[in-house]
Amino acid sequence: MRYTKNEDEAADILQDAFIKIYEKRELFDPQYSIGAWIKRIVMNEAINHYRVNKRFEFIEDESYFEEEEEAIEVVEETNLGEKLKGVIDSLPPGYQVVFKMYVIENLTHKEIAQYLNVSENTSKTQLSKARKMLKSKLEELQITRSTIEQ
Repeated sequence: MRYTKNEDEAADILQDAFIKIYEKRELFDPQYSIGAWIKRIVMNEAINHYRVNKRFEFIEDESYFEEEEEAIEVVEETNLGEKLKGVIDSLPPGYQVVFKMYVIENLTHKEIAQYLNVSENTSKTQLSKARKMLKSKLEELQITRSTIEQ
């Protein structure tokens, strides 16, 4: 559901991922975690689906690299977590997918660039713009670091 807002589409992606898991089961190395292996396949399937079906425009603008990045923490509080999810989901598609891949999936800009067939600078720009937009939207909702830490 991180890469689609439609439950039917998410179910299709998951089904395709399970088929791929079954077909590639002989490639699994038991010395590693099966959960991580499955997660990677599901994530790849979701990203591939998004790339094929959701066209969005990436804007390359290196002026966003002048600011130092602040760490973003996702807080797991019921009401606050839902608000944060809503704010993230309201981002434009290009910002949203790069933000989720970087912050939630812990991918590097190089990995994101490879998945989305864009440059690393494009990934960095989209993340920077997403962070600025998130900060602005969170300020509008009066959600700040001090309200989170209370």
